[in-house]
Amino acid sequence: MNNYFYKYWLPFHIFSLAIIIYALSYSININWLLVFLIWFLIGPIGNGVGSHKLFSHRQFNTHKLIEYILGFLSTVNGYAPLYFWAATHTFHHQNSDSTGDYPSPKLYGFWQSFIGSYRFKNTYLDKKVLNLRNHCTKQILKDKVLMTLSKNFILINWSVFILCLILGVDILLSVYIIPVLIEHFRLNLVSSLLHTPIKYFNYRNFDTPDNSQNNVIIGYLSMGFGWHNNHHYAQRDILNWHKWWEIDIEGLVALLLKNNQK
Repeated sequence: MNNYFYKYWLPFHIFSLAIIIYALSYSININWLLVFLIWFLIGPIGNGVGSHKLFSHRQFNTHKLIEYILGFLSTVNGYAPLYFWAATHTFHHQNSDSTGDYPSPKLYGFWQSFIGSYRFKNTYLDKKVLNLRNHCTKQILKDKVLMTLSKNFILINWSVFILCLILGVDILLSVYIIPVLIEHFRLNLVSSLLHTPIKYFNYRNFDTPDNSQNNVIIGYLSMGFGWHNNHHYAQRDILNWHKWWEIDIEGLVALLLKNNQK
């Protein structure tokens, strides 16, 4: 087990389950509009535009202040530290659905992929397979602010958790617990179902060497992350929009944030 599992993931899910049961028992009001807004910020913006498009692929450049805001939003969704997110995702694209690609449902099963249990172990670090100094991770490693966010990932998330709890159980649920759980579900769903051929539901626009798939329902609900085969075909493209119906909200936001100055 690594620090992420027993210092954050496991206790977070235990506390979250207990608080959700408490909320159901005592009719705690949840602000669902706030849930959606916070999820959109930490999920499609933080993980989708930040951790994925910017920090893992460097699909665009932006102003430093925006980069730091994306870095913070990428951190407080509790998914993974920025440099580890970028390093593992780069490795995933280099070895997609081949030996060592630990999120692959084809090789390691649906549940390992869906729950993300490969992150609970020191699998990547023990086997020393990650290149922590590739082009994208080096941009993080040489930036003091981004590295501070990465190194203090667990502390930052628990601080947000405690602050929200002090403000009230309703705030904790609406601002942190439910948005974070939704975001983890979204990313794990993409990792698992969109690397699994499912007749009549998934489809492919491109004959990539992996099992990456597109899915209309997940594509819309994930704000564009679900056009996964498109992304694996052209991973440096900011937009995953290839068919007219493949609306990519994350890509459009990235285009808005892109610094066009040369």
